Amino acid sequence: MQSSRISLTMQISQNEESFETSYDTEANFLEKDGKFFLFFDEKNDDGEVTKCRFEISDISLRMRRNGPIVIEQIHVKDQMTDGYIKTPFGHVDTKLQTFKFSFSKQTGRNYYLDLGYNLYTGVEETGTYLLKIKITG
Repeated sequence: MQSSRISLTMQISQNEESFETSYDTEANFLEKDGKFFLFFDEKNDDGEVTKCRFEISDISLRMRRNGPIVIEQIHVKDQMTDGYIKTPFGHVDTKLQTFKFSFSKQTGRNYYLDLGYNLYTGVEETGTYLLKIKITG
């Protein structure tokens, strides 16, 4: 496991509104059996920690966020996949239409993840998400 830094940017468009969040943080990054694993903690303004785990292969990304809200998503480019969100108020099944997925090595031990997807709860589209992560080894 190698200690790394990530720069994360997430743009979210819901209804007519858009907002963006970005931050840099420490992460652990490793390659095993042809897959890449990225682990990092996300802290909110209240100091609560969400543990994030990304499992990245050539064709898919499995994302799990485990904190006050648990999110499990599997992304495969140009496919509709299932996921869920678990909150203190209940469990919500989601569908994900991934329209952009690329994971590439840059220079040295640096990598770049570019993900774009539409999130659906039931038949309602709840938003468009654009996630970019730069991993610096």
